Amino acid sequence: MEIYDLGDLIKKLRKQHNMSQQQLAARLHITDAMVSRYESNISVPPFDTLCSIAGIFNVSMDDLCGMKHQGMLSAHGLTESQTETVRALIESYRFKNAQTGRQLTQEQFAVLGQIVAELTK
Repeated sequence: MEIYDLGDLIKKLRKQHNMSQQQLAARLHITDAMVSRYESNISVPPFDTLCSIAGIFNVSMDDLCGMKHQGMLSAHGLTESQTETVRALIESYRFKNAQTGRQLTQEQFAVLGQIVAELTK
């Protein structure tokens, strides 16, 4: 069983983005000491800070809060047009799979995730 650790997740995301505690603190308009407190699980970020962290690292709130949802894609950062393109692609996959009686595979979701990542560059 995997144990959820918000502080560890924030630290991993920060390091994956090659960001120092000071840089993250500046983007969140808080002190680097507060970032350290979050990463050490001494303090829990308030909701608005969690939303900002999710936006900075382009992750969903579900991911940030340890929720596992298979098949969910984040459209954060996409324009309305890009979001509609991804929705149309998803619906196309669903329609084809409904005709054959299959559900979307992990591979199909991975491809859709890559498309979302490319569209957000």
